[in-house]
Amino acid sequence: MLVEICANSYQSSINAEKSGAARIELCSELAIGGITPSYGLLKKVMAKLIIPVHVLIRPRSGDFTFSDTEFEIMKENIKLCKALGAQGIVSGILHLNNTVDVKRTQELVALSKPMSFTFHRAFDWVINPKEELKNLEAIGVERVLTSGQEDSAEKGLSTLFEFKNLTSNMRILPG
Repeated sequence: MLVEICANSYQSSINAEKSGAARIELCSELAIGGITPSYGLLKKVMAKLIIPVHVLIRPRSGDFTFSDTEFEIMKENIKLCKALGAQGIVSGILHLNNTVDVKRTQELVALSKPMSFTFHRAFDWVINPKEELKNLEAIGVERVLTSGQEDSAEKGLSTLFEFKNLTSNMRILPG
């Protein structure tokens, strides 16, 4: 089993690696659902860790519907992560009606290459998850982070298995 730890500080990143995590998702402000970490934190963690670092790209807390300006900020943050040597991006965008903004998410996926791309927990907000899984797989998303649309992955376990069976090239990342 591959263990990924969500780390929100330099020390928690170090602790995750020392404890045997296979990779980390680096973010800030976990209490509000996570936002993009600062440049200084990114640079310091990337210089120290040996395990892969995937970075949350989310410009603010709240919903997952972002303005054009916020979208541009997200793209700049992805470029920064690429320049610093991150191995993956964790992000995604929804429309106001809680459907995946396929067009803008696809732009983020393309910009992230060759880094991997995980669609984050916004997936648990979508109305038709089975349809959205197909959409995300079609645009090259490698993983979807989800609790099976429940409060915890444990509660959503049967749905997580169902999601896994609906995809062919995309992984379901329980969280």
